[in-house]
Amino acid sequence: MSAHADVFIVDAFAHGPFSGNPAAVCLLSAPVRDAAMQALAAELNLSETAFVWPEGEGWRLRWFTPTTEVSLCGHATLAAAHVLWESGLVDTGVHIRFGTLSGLLEARPTEGGIELDFPAEPVAPLEDAEALQRIARALRISEPPVAVGRNRMDILVELTDEAAVRALGPDFPAQPPATRDYDGVEVEFTKQFADGSSFK
Repeated sequence: MSAHADVFIVDAFAHGPFSGNPAAVCLLSAPVRDAAMQALAAELNLSETAFVWPEGEGWRLRWFTPTTEVSLCGHATLAAAHVLWESGLVDTGVHIRFGTLSGLLEARPTEGGIELDFPAEPVAPLEDAEALQRIARALRISEPPVAVGRNRMDILVELTDEAAVRALGPDFPAQPPATRDYDGVEVEFTKQFADGSSFK
């Protein structure tokens, strides 16, 4: 990379070290080639690496998995905002505006953490019977889901209750065939429970 780069590992949604959802954040002084960003994301091998550099009155933000660029990532955006405030590149309390593939995103510090303003992603029902069967097999669901839907980035599966979520035994190797016809969408499981614990 010809631009200066500082790399950080940040655990989002964490209550202590080595917990939560890790993301890498690469602070750049200027943009670099896509191939260089992809190579670094592959080497770091975390679910997402956020690349951030100054642009106009805000910041440009791009996200890469180890294999491809993605159009939106929540936890890596939280990580990028945290690094900008903690490093002093953005004054504490100042809102951060990110230009991204999904449009303009804003991060605001709050008393309890960081608030993100993301674009709405409406969900449409997924009614393809073959796809529903493959998703059910990949998730190893014993009971039919309440609903299955998708937007441009995710397939969303609503299960009957907390016990059904906790009982999931996803067959990770089976997931790509279950989602291949849907733009290579990755499958991620997240559920927040009343007691504050989570399943991911």
